[in-house]
Amino acid sequence: MNEKQIAIIGGGIMGVTLAYKLSQQPGLSITIYERGAYLGGLAGYMPYDGVRMDRFYHTILSSDMSMQNLMKESGVDDRLHFTETKQGFYDAGKLYPFNTPVELLTFPPLNIIQRLRLALQIVVAQFESDWRKMDEVPVEDWLVRVSGRGVYEKVWKPMLRAKFDTAFTGVPATYIWSRLKRMMGTRQGVTSKEMMCYLENGYFTLIEALAAKAEGQGVNIKLNTAVEKVVIENGRAVGLSVDGELHPYDMVISTLQSPILGQLVPDAPQNFRSQLLDQEYLGVLCPLLILNRSLTPYYVVNITDQRIPFTAVVETTRLIDPKHVKGHHLVYLPKYLAPDNEMARWPDDKVKTEWLGHLKRMFPDFQESWITEFIVQRARYVEPIRPMGTSDQIPSIKTPVDGLYMGNTVMIYPDLGNGEAVTRYAYKVIDQVLADLKTAPAAAPVPVA
Repeated sequence: MNEKQIAIIGGGIMGVTLAYKLSQQPGLSITIYERGAYLGGLAGYMPYDGVRMDRFYHTILSSDMSMQNLMKESGVDDRLHFTETKQGFYDAGKLYPFNTPVELLTFPPLNIIQRLRLALQIVVAQFESDWRKMDEVPVEDWLVRVSGRGVYEKVWKPMLRAKFDTAFTGVPATYIWSRLKRMMGTRQGVTSKEMMCYLENGYFTLIEALAAKAEGQGVNIKLNTAVEKVVIENGRAVGLSVDGELHPYDMVISTLQSPILGQLVPDAPQNFRSQLLDQEYLGVLCPLLILNRSLTPYYVVNITDQRIPFTAVVETTRLIDPKHVKGHHLVYLPKYLAPDNEMARWPDDKVKTEWLGHLKRMFPDFQESWITEFIVQRARYVEPIRPMGTSDQIPSIKTPVDGLYMGNTVMIYPDLGNGEAVTRYAYKVIDQVLADLKTAPAAAPVPVA
């Protein structure tokens, strides 16, 4: 009866990590509310041919120690495999390797001076440690200053346009700086081999194992349960409204994307609610090709041709051993979408026609007979858009509503939205919650409506 009742909204990787860790603390009773039929969120899976495949591709780097520690704790580290991966560039109708220092210094689309300046950009990023400094510099200015205009137009601008759609012009240098810092952490040895790892059956293997551990520690997981509203009385979150009934809680932790949380807190202070509702996100349109053979020798092919709609060609079975997906070969063709991009409303058959047309031009030997399935996956809220000079708009873990806490990918900035950054941020949320629990006065019981 003296336990603190804590609700977690959202059963993605952050929500499950929070539940698993908080349930290890004495005196806490944890409940997860997930509106979907299963846990995972963007890290969820798709069943196919008796195996589970990631709906969207995810990367686990060899340097992602927070993720790897959770795998050990949950007992799935024996299903973690390390692989040397390779990447390429598609430019002017040709495919080039882009992995070793030698390949960088002989990269045909650039002249020798441009290659050296591109290498310098990578080195400069490793020595810059102040993200706040990067946050004040437009990404184009930083890249042009170091790499030069030619490299920017040939390499960086197409990649920015692919990643951010039409929203890239106002973003700060932190986006490319963070990516270069993260990816160089995977390089090993003088040959600069890129080492990544994967879990059999994807991210969900970890999520499922953490959820099982959490349930063993008393966590209640409610699937197919949509939260209608965070109930706020006298400036304090007192519970959740589910199916028209109040479920009382001492604390509520939201892991939802900011605009979705904004819709659930109509009685929160208006400036806080506006902060949530005004946050913009990129969406994603991500067809998955299930093939009967490999398409490329690379895990990722970056694309500089602006006529091609998809961001990259990501053949995850160049990282994942095909034997773990019943011999299938998996190729993801993502397109990140600005909020106003009409492609988000394209029907699946139009996406298939457009995507395959470009894929055939990229790979003249490709045949549609290689395709076992063409599955279009979509998500509206994927990548937060953080324009320059708006870091003061990032919400705090402890919201203006007493007893309401939040953690989502908007708040991990300047880190990128990946499993490693999300799980690391979960620990910050936990620290804040536990610190407040130690100092909180005993609350009067809330009657059940």
